[in-house]
Amino acid sequence: GKYYETFVKPAGWELTQAGQGTAATDSDPDPTTGQGAPFELFNSQSDLTHDVGLYRPASLGDLVWEDTDGDGVKDAGESGVAGVTVNLLDSTNAVVGTTSTNGSGFYQFTGLKPGAYTVEFVKPAGWAFTPQFTGADTTVDSNANVTTGKAPAVTLVSGSSNQTVDAGIYRPVTIGDLAFVDANGDGIQQGSETGLAGVTVKLLDGSGAVVGTTTTDGSGAYAFTGLRPGAYQVEFLTPGGWKPTLANQGGDDATDSDASQA
Repeated sequence: GKYYETFVKPAGWELTQAGQGTAATDSDPDPTTGQGAPFELFNSQSDLTHDVGLYRPASLGDLVWEDTDGDGVKDAGESGVAGVTVNLLDSTNAVVGTTSTNGSGFYQFTGLKPGAYTVEFVKPAGWAFTPQFTGADTTVDSNANVTTGKAPAVTLVSGSSNQTVDAGIYRPVTIGDLAFVDANGDGIQQGSETGLAGVTVKLLDGSGAVVGTTTTDGSGAYAFTGLRPGAYQVEFLTPGGWKPTLANQGGDDATDSDASQA
């Protein structure tokens, strides 16, 4: 006679994709309805190929936070960033889900089939990604590539939950100001004292390595922009025939000279 079978999935389980592999090893029913294709049995026939595969949905997520010190590690006191768009890509790089971080910076993709997935973080305008894979603790590092915003692919199995795919972001910082002609040599810029153009200025990082060089403009101003938060030092190269003035005079940091005379 002719028959068909309907499989009723248990609570918390899903039917896997049908018709994959061989008839002896594939899952037969439609994953939405649970109903298999009609089949016919003849006298004394035995058909033992009617199988069903089930899986428990997996989940993937965690946090986007503001890395205020730019070190690539989520430190105590650093808060999540709300409203960041996060895309979920499958093994073919097709986008299969999109969400955004909540008020605490968390995001979540649930109800996923087992498989390989890539999380792509879309940085907000005016922000940048912090360094990737800093430190030994995978629960507090940033997984996002600083250029693409994509984390390495992760493989989820039935019922698994990966809550370690994070992204640290920061708002770039700026350092700069002015080289000025200190006419009276008191180490303080008065209103009549003008800027000095063409002075070479170097930017050094916390290890003393030069990470940027510029020159003062026609007004004596300079700036280093788009910097990651961190420790920096500014070095002024005194032009020939000139000398640095006294440093840190007066009580106003906006008008004093900061460079060591030595």
